[in-house]
Amino acid sequence: MTQMLLTYKISIAPTKAQAQILWILAEKCRLLYNFALAERLHQWTINREKPPVERIHITYVQQQNSLPALKVQYPEYA
Repeated sequence: MTQMLLTYKISIAPTKAQAQILWILAEKCRLLYNFALAERLHQWTINREKPPVERIHITYVQQQNSLPALKVQYPEYA
């Protein structure tokens, strides 16, 4: 049986400027993820008492489709 290598770890040594850019990028990704999660949790809180057929859910595709408008509103996410 052969094993498939799925990941390969490498170590990088970024300069201080590169490390700062990577940190800023990670922060923006974290904030965007947490905003999307908060939006879903808020919608769930609103709808949890309703009967299942009346509940409105926010899907991944809906959030994905809202990203272009978010990029226009916040150019740093472009």
